Amino acid sequence: MSSIRVYHAFRSPYSRLGLHIIDRAGLDVELIAFTGPPDGVTFSDPTENKPKLAYYGLDAPRMTMRMGLPITLPNPFGVDFGPANKGAVAAMRDGKGLAFTLSVADARWGEGKNVSDMSVLEACAGQCGWSAEALHSAQEDTDIAATLQKQRAQITEDGVFGVPFAVMGASKYWGHDRFDLLVEDAKG
Repeated sequence: MSSIRVYHAFRSPYSRLGLHIIDRAGLDVELIAFTGPPDGVTFSDPTENKPKLAYYGLDAPRMTMRMGLPITLPNPFGVDFGPANKGAVAAMRDGKGLAFTLSVADARWGEGKNVSDMSVLEACAGQCGWSAEALHSAQEDTDIAATLQKQRAQITEDGVFGVPFAVMGASKYWGHDRFDLLVEDAKG
């Protein structure tokens, strides 16, 4: 099986769905926090596009329920994802990347929790058998900050423009609805 990079963002309910597809398929992937489009590329915020936002309001719950997952709109919606992203990078390093990332995505989109709150992130760490101490250490770890900078460069190199997004060799997959194809190709 080729190396697979999967870009995710806690901001996106579709990213959560893609992560669940990866988890259910048992794929071993490198998770990369999508912290925005490549440098110099404008971000088209779907929450500022009223027709697109209205569509998301219909589609995200439909697709989430289709996968048998609960959905609750996060409150508050706009939060600082920095602590969660740092935690995800550290959890990946410690062999708990997918479990922690899924736990955070589920806390946000399944339970509506504020994933910038360290107590929420601590609970997510505990759910996947990862230590709260490692989560806290990641917040000030210069290696974690350097990894996030390297991931920004990888976003540019791979031409990632949204999430979830996966790269396997020369093949790219955007949107959770393409992750079934990713799984087929990875296992094929």
